[in-house]
Amino acid sequence: MQISQVITKKPVTLPVTSKLIDAAKLMAGKKIGLVVLTDLKDKRRILGVISERDIIRALAKGLSLKQPVKTVSTKKIITVSQEDDIGKAAKLFAEKKIRHLVIVDKAGKLISVLSIRDLLGEQTTLKAIVSSYGPEPVAGVD
Repeated sequence: MQISQVITKKPVTLPVTSKLIDAAKLMAGKKIGLVVLTDLKDKRRILGVISERDIIRALAKGLSLKQPVKTVSTKKIITVSQEDDIGKAAKLFAEKKIRHLVIVDKAGKLISVLSIRDLLGEQTTLKAIVSSYGPEPVAGVD
């Protein structure tokens, strides 16, 4: 099963010039854990990502919510292609200890964001992940 088959929503983005408070409000309002930071003119050009964890770390350091998001954002973004197998995504989630992957096209432009919840909420997806790792049974997956 390809990642393109589990894409369910459009990515949530903010211009890279935004403030931490903007990212926090957007995440709270949309009930999401990651926002993609994009170029002002090209909303598919990825310049970074900011997660709930990034905001919490910034607050723990005493930074103001008026700080620009780029001061605490992650610039080394882990991406997958929409043509990649979901098994690859599952492996990256586990190896990198992350909860979100940015999905890009062949040109490296933003398509969507894949959350670990997206994979865990789909019985079909779970079966496809299991089949890509071999015949060993996994509890709760037929």
